[in-house]
Amino acid sequence: MTVSITEYERLSVRNTRDLSRKQISKDDAVCLQSLIVDDVPIFKWGNRCLIAQHWVGVIDLPEFSVEILPKIAGMHSPDELRKILTRMLLIAHQANSSKKFRGSIAPQKDSLVEIIIDIFLLSLETYLDHGLLRSYQKVENNLQAVKGKIVISKQINRNLLTPTRFVCKYSKYISDNPLNRFFKACLWEMKKRSRDSANIKRINQFLSLFDEILPVSPKQALVYRISFNSTNAIAEDAYRYGSLFLQNRLATLNAGTVPVNAMLFDMNDLYELFIYKACRNIWGHHVFYQKIGSHLLRNSGTGKKFINLRPDITIFDSSTKTIIDTKWKLPTKFVKESDIYQMNAYATAIPDVDRVFLMYPHTENDTQFVGDFSFVSNTGALCPLLIRTVDLSKCLNWKDFLAHIKSIIR
Repeated sequence: MTVSITEYERLSVRNTRDLSRKQISKDDAVCLQSLIVDDVPIFKWGNRCLIAQHWVGVIDLPEFSVEILPKIAGMHSPDELRKILTRMLLIAHQANSSKKFRGSIAPQKDSLVEIIIDIFLLSLETYLDHGLLRSYQKVENNLQAVKGKIVISKQINRNLLTPTRFVCKYSKYISDNPLNRFFKACLWEMKKRSRDSANIKRINQFLSLFDEILPVSPKQALVYRISFNSTNAIAEDAYRYGSLFLQNRLATLNAGTVPVNAMLFDMNDLYELFIYKACRNIWGHHVFYQKIGSHLLRNSGTGKKFINLRPDITIFDSSTKTIIDTKWKLPTKFVKESDIYQMNAYATAIPDVDRVFLMYPHTENDTQFVGDFSFVSNTGALCPLLIRTVDLSKCLNWKDFLAHIKSIIR
């Protein structure tokens, strides 16, 4: 059974569990509260309750699962929230080079994990339709005839008494390469995790195509440095979705002796990357993600620079330079002073900035803080600060959402 909650929602803690009332037992609470990601607890204690934090995703305990969905204004049903979260994950982790954004795909599964597996399998199928990628790999074998180069050191040790054999190193055009090993590792891990019969059937079908590929562990698969070009670009989306699964599958969670499977996402990072990909889809190569090169301080004597500035999104549109900083927060009256100070640093220290944006998710109190402002300057030069919110419910229709982003920034 699965209990669905949103960020910062409470799970009541009582003597007995009643998931229909979002009530868990004390033992459940101890287990969930001990889950740590990046030294930050996923839940915090409240008054006879646990309060979810900014992580979203699924936590599988032995007897039930907890699904944490994003808190989005105007959205109330878990199905709506799950669709929006899925859309954000798909767009955020899609390659910049993708011609078709999967924003129009409606998830057919009712589990976030199964949805991610389903999307990976769709992308992998596109790759497999063109056949397994083959590449030249260095191999070493003990042969009866010389091929490539003889490995002298090993030849002496292995073939001293058998002069008719040769230890050779040569290039071979094979499908057993890092990319295919990575995909095989993804399929095996997804087979272990999936409970959906349709997904499992497809996984088994695909695994049969990887029989000749060397199996590797998920950790080994993630170590591979795979670059994409015109010859293997068709596999990039599947690689990204596979990485998304494996990286979260291997997230270190500490819940004592209780076995826990989890797939969790930091909404701060996800929102930032999602807005960047939307801007990239609109303005293409004029958009830069976390662009570096500017500093806040310079030593007057040595000229050495300190405090590197890295805004979330920079857009060079015609002759305009726009800085956007995303914040996954829900202001009530006005935005935090620290957010304003950060934007003032961008406006003053980054050369030729025409305007800066603070971009929050849409809330029911937008009118309290949304507006056009300017930083006060003794020199008389004013840089506009525009505070806006994004209606994420619009992302269910990708064209409407892109038009929404355009209207915000223009």
